[in-house]
Amino acid sequence: MSLPIVFVRGDKGPVGYEVHDRYDRSVSYGFVWDGAQPCHWVAMFPDDSRPGNGGGIPGFASRMTAGLFLYRFNKPVSSGR
Repeated sequence: MSLPIVFVRGDKGPVGYEVHDRYDRSVSYGFVWDGAQPCHWVAMFPDDSRPGNGGGIPGFASRMTAGLFLYRFNKPVSSGR
């Protein structure tokens, strides 16, 4: 089974990965990077243009779990209702 996401090496600051939709690479779910401690992968929604500067959600065991978190709990889009 393939993941619904792909990781693309980020270029916005710290060493990390942008999380994109597997089928539509223009869709970004956020950014993940290794906080250099056990269980310390950090996930950040795509709000900040400078990831790794104090924001994000720490505590993920792997890049994959952080990326899947961003995919599963992506920020909802207004339905216009």
